[in-house]
Amino acid sequence: MTSPSTAITSPAEQSCNMAETPLGYDDSIQEPRMFDAQKEQEGCLKIIEALTSEELSIMPDANLPLRHFRADKGNTTKAIKRIKYALQWRKEFGVQHILKSATNPESKEEKATYAILKKESSPGKMYVRNHDKEGRAILYMYPVRENSNNHTDNIKHLVYSLERVIACTEKNKKEKIVMVMDFTNWSMRHNPPMKTTKETIHILQECYVERLERVYITNAPLLFRTFWNMVKPFIDPVTKQKIVFASGAAGMEQLKLHLDEKLVEKEAGGVSDLKPFDVDEYYDTPFDQTFDEMN
Repeated sequence: MTSPSTAITSPAEQSCNMAETPLGYDDSIQEPRMFDAQKEQEGCLKIIEALTSEELSIMPDANLPLRHFRADKGNTTKAIKRIKYALQWRKEFGVQHILKSATNPESKEEKATYAILKKESSPGKMYVRNHDKEGRAILYMYPVRENSNNHTDNIKHLVYSLERVIACTEKNKKEKIVMVMDFTNWSMRHNPPMKTTKETIHILQECYVERLERVYITNAPLLFRTFWNMVKPFIDPVTKQKIVFASGAAGMEQLKLHLDEKLVEKEAGGVSDLKPFDVDEYYDTPFDQTFDEMN
């Protein structure tokens, strides 16, 4: 996604796209297949045929049916239900409004949303910086830098950040993203409201399926186990397998397998002095560029 929206306007057009790139699958996207080509093609066709023209028109990209097919292990009935939910969520939450507000605000409402996003971003609590060794963009999250605790604004900022890290990843022909969550100086007082935590997990698992490659949790204190035990029941088994506690020498070795430590922030175990986050610079750059790609 190198622009806020790549719409598909009709089932016929989608079928045409699938003819040009088999399965509605862009072979330049370097993600491994879960099934053989024929099974994925048949599954995607069943999903596409179950979508309305309106649902097709608001798809963020042509590979969405394929990701849902894979997420539900080839069960098209489940995949259709989940993709319909995800598309309805995008419409109701106003994802396109958020992207337009962040990249080219014109109306009063868009300018208001832009101000909210910029305020939420200002302390550098969540932003996209650099890529892993395979070209996947990295979304950094620093809970101790929370500056608002406004549930609605936090979730808008989360969605903006997810859309941006995806855009920064897809330009490198990947679909899955990496997260680094650093808990340096964290204490229980930094806990977000449980409502916000649960909605964050829900959005990641249900509205951005097959988007997460790996989550690295760095510098988590012993007290973090209490918080982890509270949220763990809301995380599905597949997502849990993607979470790496990169604490201590062994944990950092896991992180360095996939991330270049020279390009990782020092707080999260990096070895270089990277430039400090600047919110104005971050928003004055193309949507598909990470913080370190800015001129």
